[in-house]
Amino acid sequence: MKKNLLNILAVILLLSAVFVFVKAVSPQTTQTTTKSVSLITSAATTEKVTAQSTDKTETSSAKSTTKKATETTSKAKTSSKDTTAKTTAAKKSTTKKATTKAATKAKKQTQTKEKKSCYITVECKSILSNMDKLKEGHEEFVPENGIIISKTKCDFEDGESVYDVLKRTCKNKGVKLSSRKTAYGIYVSGINNLDEFDCGNQSGWVYTVNGSSPAFSCGKYSVCQGDKIVFKYVC
Repeated sequence: MKKNLLNILAVILLLSAVFVFVKAVSPQTTQTTTKSVSLITSAATTEKVTAQSTDKTETSSAKSTTKKATETTSKAKTSSKDTTAKTTAAKKSTTKKATTKAATKAKKQTQTKEKKSCYITVECKSILSNMDKLKEGHEEFVPENGIIISKTKCDFEDGESVYDVLKRTCKNKGVKLSSRKTAYGIYVSGINNLDEFDCGNQSGWVYTVNGSSPAFSCGKYSVCQGDKIVFKYVC
């Protein structure tokens, strides 16, 4: 019995000692645990703040990059517009100059090639009073009034000769013209099938300009504005 009481007392003491130990140790464990939790929480908060800061920095950097890219694009567009405007202006200027140059050239050519006018007559009246001398069969080529080509206004260009005017007029009127080159220039030998020597040994064609007889070939006489040219058959 006594032994059992001692055993019970020993157990009670042991339990008491364990209880005291647990009570002593428990606050420290709780404090340590609290500190650990606090450190973990603090680390997590720090990491979160760091992450947020990093995100903000990256976002800010991205925005800055986007802004720069936008500004660059805007400048590029502006530069492109300026270049296009300058190119267009240059093209317009070149076109205007080319047009002006062409107009000036055309005007000069028009002035250079501006046609003038003169008058030409072809007659054989002298044959009418010398029909007895006329070569047989040529009577049909002599008009009743002796006028083969009545006074006709002709246009000409600077540098053209009396012969050029006669040749063009005969062609337009359907009149046959015969001529040949000589040491003295072009010689008109026949008009309307009336040739030299057809009405006597001294017969043939001569010409006058404004009533005067030039001393050289009709192919060398340059026509002037308003000239009155007459080709006549003499016997």
